[in-house]
Amino acid sequence: MKKTAALIALTTLLAACGSQADSKAPEAAEPSSAPAATPQTEPVSAAEEEAARAGEPSEAVFPVGYRGNWDYSDDGCAKDESGTRFVITANEIKGYEDTSKLVALEVLEGQGDAIRVVLENQSSEGNHTLVQTLRLSPVAGISLRVEQDGKTVRANRCDPV
Repeated sequence: MKKTAALIALTTLLAACGSQADSKAPEAAEPSSAPAATPQTEPVSAAEEEAARAGEPSEAVFPVGYRGNWDYSDDGCAKDESGTRFVITANEIKGYEDTSKLVALEVLEGQGDAIRVVLENQSSEGNHTLVQTLRLSPVAGISLRVEQDGKTVRANRCDPV
């Protein structure tokens, strides 16, 4: 119970923290004209991050390997309901008490399946723009590492691989 509460607190803390991406954003790139069914692979530009903060729509989608049900708790997938479970769909991450819409996505070259995403998070604590790096485990994508503001949390895949 204490571990679950700590994970929820860490997740909430990560969502509430501001991003330092403003000072490290790459130069603006041309907007992608790719169809919505393909992931945007251009770097997350300053313009895209600004669009995320302004709430403008995006054509970015999560790669198929990231989609599905995940849980931050080691035993959360075994339970019928879990406050630490979340689902990644084509264009959002839905948690127990919040939803994060995908605004921009960058595939991190030379880092396996790693992606950097800009999310517009809506929760009971207000709206926040999040910049996260997501990494699938090299073993069949059975775990997911979520990095934000120098902190990393791990989630387990609940769906069969």
